[in-house]
Amino acid sequence: MPHCGRLSCFHVRLEAAALAERARDSCGAHLAEVVQQLALRAREQRKRPARVIVYATADGRPANGEGPFDRLALGIFPV
Repeated sequence: MPHCGRLSCFHVRLEAAALAERARDSCGAHLAEVVQQLALRAREQRKRPARVIVYATADGRPANGEGPFDRLALGIFPV
């Protein structure tokens, strides 16, 4: 979340075609809010099925694809 001083330990990714905002980092306190915002965005703009995936990241590192063990999927939610 912007303006949150907590360490981001989660990365939330929206997997759907042609959506502008596809991923955000979050601390644990704002995780539900970020998931809800991305799911709402997908419902408003979707033309195809979408899913929201929540990843846990190590030491506040963003899930940027640096290696096979940089994140752990915690949940996959169809939208």
